[in-house]
Amino acid sequence: MDKVIVEKVYTALMSAAVTFAAGFVLKKAWKLTTGAEPPDPEDPSVPTHRAVIWFLASGVGVGMAQLFFHRAAAKRRALPRS
Repeated sequence: MDKVIVEKVYTALMSAAVTFAAGFVLKKAWKLTTGAEPPDPEDPSVPTHRAVIWFLASGVGVGMAQLFFHRAAAKRRALPRS
């Protein structure tokens, strides 16, 4: 199999793992900070401001984890191979 394809598949799998791990950490941090489970944005009984705060926190958190992972992967690919 072509080395580029293997690297792309590896990056995709690791990206999924990073997303899962970041979501897990964010949920734990929310519970530690607020003392409650993260709100379900689809639940009409959840106040809109709490749903928006969770949406922003989880979006930014997962986005940053993805950014740092992809930057590290790009640096790794750019290193000279022996």
